[in-house]
Amino acid sequence: MARAVARDISHGSVAWIRWGFMLGLLGLAFQLSDAAAHAYQEEEAERGAAVFARRCSTCHGDRGQGLTDEWRATWPPTHQNCWKANCHGPQPYPEDGFTLPRVVPALIGPGTLRRFATAADLYAYIRARMPFHAPGSLPEADYRAVTAFLLQRHGIPADGRPFDPEAARGIPLSAPTPPEEGRRTVLPAAILALGGVAAGGVLLGVLLGLRRRRRSLWSSG
Repeated sequence: MARAVARDISHGSVAWIRWGFMLGLLGLAFQLSDAAAHAYQEEEAERGAAVFARRCSTCHGDRGQGLTDEWRATWPPTHQNCWKANCHGPQPYPEDGFTLPRVVPALIGPGTLRRFATAADLYAYIRARMPFHAPGSLPEADYRAVTAFLLQRHGIPADGRPFDPEAARGIPLSAPTPPEEGRRTVLPAAILALGGVAAGGVLLGVLLGLRRRRRSLWSSG
C-alpha cells in the first residue's frame, strides 16, 4: 500500500509542479514586461534634452536646478537681475514682456516632480502652462519630447514606444525606481515567486494524492 500511495503522490505532484512552473513563468513574464513599460523612446528623450536647453533652461537652469543665484551668476552682469523694472519686474518692458516669478522650481533632482502624481499629469501641466510667457505655443512633439527627457532624468527607463499621454497615466512619479535598482530587484523577486508557486504545487499534489488514496481504500473496504 505504501508504494501505491507514493505512486499516487508522485503522479499528483508532477502534475501540479508543471502547473506551478507554468504559472510562475507567466508571473515572471508579467513582472519583466511591467518593469520596462514606461512609454517613451530614447530618441524622444534626446530631442527633449535639446528642446529643454533651447526653451526651458533659461528659467529652469542648465541642469534643471531652477533659477538659482549660481545659475544667474553665469549670465552677463547686466542680465543677472531678472526682476528689475526694464527686464521682468512688476512693469516689464517692452509691451510684450512678462513678470517673472521670484521662484522658478527645479525640475531635475530628488523630489522635484513630487507634485505630479503621474507622467500624464506632468505632460498636461507642461502642455497647458509652458513656456511661462507663451503657454501652449510649442509644437506637440516638443511637449512630448520634454516630458520624455524629464522621465529619463528621473530614472524611468524607455521602452521603445513613443510617449503617449494616455499610457503615461500608468507611470507614477511619486517614487520612481532608478533603472539599475529595478533590474537588480525584479529578477530575484520573480525567482522567489516562481519557487513559491512550484513548492505550493508539490504540497498540493501530495495532499491530492493522499486524498485519492484514502477514497480508494474506503471504496474497496
